[in-house]
Amino acid sequence: MFCPKCKAEYREGFYKCADCNIDLVWELPPEPEKYNEYEYTNLVNIKTYPNRYEAELVKGLLSANGIDAIVKDGLESVGGAAPIFELLIKDEDIDETNKILSEINNLPQPTDEDFD
Repeated sequence: MFCPKCKAEYREGFYKCADCNIDLVWELPPEPEKYNEYEYTNLVNIKTYPNRYEAELVKGLLSANGIDAIVKDGLESVGGAAPIFELLIKDEDIDETNKILSEINNLPQPTDEDFD
């Protein structure tokens, strides 16, 4: 006997879950297959980076702003010389992502004097 809610197993003769107070069943239903949350989502390449570090840095910034992103790697650049890293987002996040990336690009760049 099993509790369909908490999945606790009971010996025969018990009919209610002691924790959930619901009727037990003889066997648990099969677990639904878990799918990657991005599997059926339209993803778009918002930007390409020459290294994983930069791509992950921007991914973290987007995440901090509530935007899910994926870094896709291993793609060869034109000519096959070096890998490139694509930053993928959901198509509904394009406008907000472009706004955030624009704000980053408009930040003043540090100079040598900033590090003295």
